[in-house]
Amino acid sequence: MLILGISSSSKYASAAVTDTERDLAGPVSFFIETRPGISHSTSLMRLIEDALSCAGCGKDDLGAIAVDVGPGSFTGVRIGVSCANAMAFALGVPVIPVCSLAALKQRAEVSGTVASLIDCRNGNCYAAVYEDGKEIVSPCAAVTDEILKSLHEGAVVCGDVFSKDIDSYPDAAAVLKEAVSGRIAPSKQAVPMYLRPSQAERMRKSD
Repeated sequence: MLILGISSSSKYASAAVTDTERDLAGPVSFFIETRPGISHSTSLMRLIEDALSCAGCGKDDLGAIAVDVGPGSFTGVRIGVSCANAMAFALGVPVIPVCSLAALKQRAEVSGTVASLIDCRNGNCYAAVYEDGKEIVSPCAAVTDEILKSLHEGAVVCGDVFSKDIDSYPDAAAVLKEAVSGRIAPSKQAVPMYLRPSQAERMRKSD
């Protein structure tokens, strides 16, 4: 089965395609947007079309669509989830909703304890902890230092709390790896994962 993967929860949008019958290890094709100043709403459909073209398939060949549903950029998450839901509805295929933190864990490609941390400024983060791929601390909004202090020696930390390079963010290839892991049930539509109010909502409450 061909699955399209979409990632737009971070500042880098990406799309990838994999075939579950022949390539569980990685995507058949993969495109990522690295140019600054290009909005996800502008680039995402082009990335999807490029990924499908490189894989030698069309939208009608897809059996499912996987998308990272957050936590992450509120705007980016909404764009990716809306795109995935619209495509899935039009094609009559299921959506596989992937947590951005679980996708980050896939990027670490290590066993043992992995902590996925997404920086949300002012010493705070979105966090989840995994042991040999299984979730042991559910996705939450947390204080970064408190999460780091709770980890045992030897735990691997991934995400953008220490580095802002491109490898510190979820991508569509990692979304696909988590999507085919068997841990996520496909659904009719994806729902964004918001672990705290948006900045606009917080500002309204403070008025």
